[in-house]
Amino acid sequence: MSLPSLAEVEHADWPTLQRICADLDLNPKGRSGLVRTRVLDHVRRRMRAPPWRAAPEHQAALLTRLGFPDAATGLWERVIRLDAPAPWVGYGAARLAAGEVEEATKAFDRAAQMRDAVAHLYRAEALGARGDLVGAIRSCDAYLEGNLADLRALALKAGFLSRGGWLDESIAVLEFATEAHPGVSDLWRGLGVMLLKARRTKPAADALRKAAKLDASDVPGRLNLGSALLLSGRPKDAIGSYREALELDPSHVEALNNLGVAYLSMGQLKSALVNLERAAKHVEAPAILLNLAKTEEIAKRRREALKAYERILRIRPKDARAKAGRKRLAGRPKPSARTTKARKRTPRRRRKTTSTRDASRKRRKPRKSQ
Repeated sequence: MSLPSLAEVEHADWPTLQRICADLDLNPKGRSGLVRTRVLDHVRRRMRAPPWRAAPEHQAALLTRLGFPDAATGLWERVIRLDAPAPWVGYGAARLAAGEVEEATKAFDRAAQMRDAVAHLYRAEALGARGDLVGAIRSCDAYLEGNLADLRALALKAGFLSRGGWLDESIAVLEFATEAHPGVSDLWRGLGVMLLKARRTKPAADALRKAAKLDASDVPGRLNLGSALLLSGRPKDAIGSYREALELDPSHVEALNNLGVAYLSMGQLKSALVNLERAAKHVEAPAILLNLAKTEEIAKRRREALKAYERILRIRPKDARAKAGRKRLAGRPKPSARTTKARKRTPRRRRKTTSTRDASRKRRKPRKSQ
């Protein structure tokens, strides 16, 4: 006998319930509620669960994440309704992933009109991708009206302000975000970077130091901290920060380059050359090679500096600084003062010797012929 459905057991009368118990070889004795529970437990244990199948909206969201926005768009169009904002948000995200910014913005606008607060953030991202930074900031503000300390919205707004060149406003937003979320190291790092861009090196160093304390494995934070300390005239502290970054990642090219620059600022040419050469071995970047060439030139290692300039010109043939350095070093080296004095003295001695010999020849009397 096939199992009855749960609805049939729930609504069966007493004679039908006893018949079901007899068919299933269950005990039909007891109160009706107890017998009904006995039958329901038996049916639940033996009935097969229906196979799960992802709904179209679930498939569409997954396809968008996997990088198939066109296929996701077709699925979203099947489930869009005029009274549900969520499909409009998904449809806009698929359109945005496909590069159709205008259509994505329209979809997010429709969801925002349905009072979906998250749609304002998606709309801000779409407007930012279109280059409308003012509109993106306004969309962030619309979301922040009901979610004043939302981390994502504050970070987006600070980023849009920074892209628009409003550094002071971006710093103010990040300072508020760090007060609302003091344990997030990314916020402190972002605040430090903004302060560095605004040439406020001391508060930048304080913010980046807090980021380094919160995240012991933060290599970029320690690099930015070293840059802030170096710009504020504290090269020794900057060297310590760069060394901490190299302890976490010994082959980090930017840390090696910055450490070499810090040593160069202190006049320690040998240490500067060691770190810059290590950085240039890992990556032949023009900026690193230029630092290496300048250091070689300061150390009066003409051949090595000329080779570094040549390496830059192989990568970037029109680099003006490398051309100037090669032109400066490719000519004949200027003679030293000692060589110049020797050259000046030598002709004088020869002229004097020659004149003395001529005078002695004139003084000699001719022999008488016998």
